[in-house]
Amino acid sequence: LCLSVGLFAQDFNLPCGNLNFKPEVQTVLLYADDNQLNDPIIPLDDMVERLTLSFDIIDGQGEVLNYTFIHCSHDWQPSDLQRIQYAAGFDNDRLDDYAFSRNTLIDYVNYQLKFPKEDMVPLISGNYLLVVFRDDLTNDNVLFTRRFMVVDERAHVGATVPRYPDDLSLTDTHQQLNVRVNMNNYLTGNMQQYSFLTIRQNGRWDNAAEGLKPTYVYPDYISFEHHPQTVFEATNQYRRFNTSNFYFQSENLAHIRQTDESFEIDIATCESRARKAYASYEDIHGEKYIYVENDNLDNSTEADYCRVNFFYKSESPLTHEDLYIMGALNDWRFDESNKMTYDYRLHGYTCSMMLKQGYYNFMFATVDRKTGEVRTDMTAGNHWETNNVYKLYFYYYNAIKGYDELIGYSTVNSH
Repeated sequence: LCLSVGLFAQDFNLPCGNLNFKPEVQTVLLYADDNQLNDPIIPLDDMVERLTLSFDIIDGQGEVLNYTFIHCSHDWQPSDLQRIQYAAGFDNDRLDDYAFSRNTLIDYVNYQLKFPKEDMVPLISGNYLLVVFRDDLTNDNVLFTRRFMVVDERAHVGATVPRYPDDLSLTDTHQQLNVRVNMNNYLTGNMQQYSFLTIRQNGRWDNAAEGLKPTYVYPDYISFEHHPQTVFEATNQYRRFNTSNFYFQSENLAHIRQTDESFEIDIATCESRARKAYASYEDIHGEKYIYVENDNLDNSTEADYCRVNFFYKSESPLTHEDLYIMGALNDWRFDESNKMTYDYRLHGYTCSMMLKQGYYNFMFATVDRKTGEVRTDMTAGNHWETNNVYKLYFYYYNAIKGYDELIGYSTVNSH
């Protein structure tokens, strides 16, 4: 992570991802239109205060923080634009709306921000990276970064999920998308060169198909089909648990206990679902929803943190892969906080995470130690029947202005 005073000329190397750089930063939420389950994507023609940012600083003292944002390319690299070309107003702004937790065993400070504000607003569509930092913008002062998007919707993006993929050996285990983009009289002679499509499965970025080129270009639309990158592991429905009430043992909770320091919760023992029949039930596609089961309490400052213990039963450890807990509970990352450790005495994998009260989805996934490939076939199984949400982002490179415009966005359910 290399930051310099040349930030707004963008002559730096900053990972453009959903990353936390300080362990005290917890429960970062970034969503649109006051709904925690909405993606942080807003329209270009109506964006002021459409995004909500909320996060906690554990054992924080309460301090004024700062934030800024930078424009990125379709593949999440800092664009070559000067700041004056993509943003109006200040280079950065204060983040001073904070409140201390109340009646919680774990003390924290909660921060809230509604943005973009009129004195610091994006001017163009595309990908953006939000950067929150202390004092001056230096390596040591960056707390976290989060992705958001601004869309100038001039194209309609749709997709179908056929029952049979091109590779018939994947019929029961994978889902293939055939995508069609209607350009609404926006077609040019450079569609093959300047068009890019990104497809995400649920909230994941690790298996996103990025930078896809059109398969066919027709007079009034383009299509992305018969492409191996539009084929995804179908996975399974996400597991779930609810910690919104510490005095009620809800589904999939084995034990709830209170110590002097915090509440502690044991998730019911899990094991591989790879050889089990598919079972249909509703989930929230791996996301999390922070709340307390009491209408008189403030979810932001009166929801407590608890230590959640996971156990995955396995007679022996994996030989070539590591096991992780996957989902929004860890912002879809794969790091030490959600990596499981094999316990030979218990014959299974264990992991503990400190999580704020709410409703969570999660899934176990393996990560190949050599290639880094994330898979769910050994832990969750893959079933074509699984109801996944696919998020489609269509970009067009504006050769005159020199940046990737986001001109189409949609979500498609696999069923």
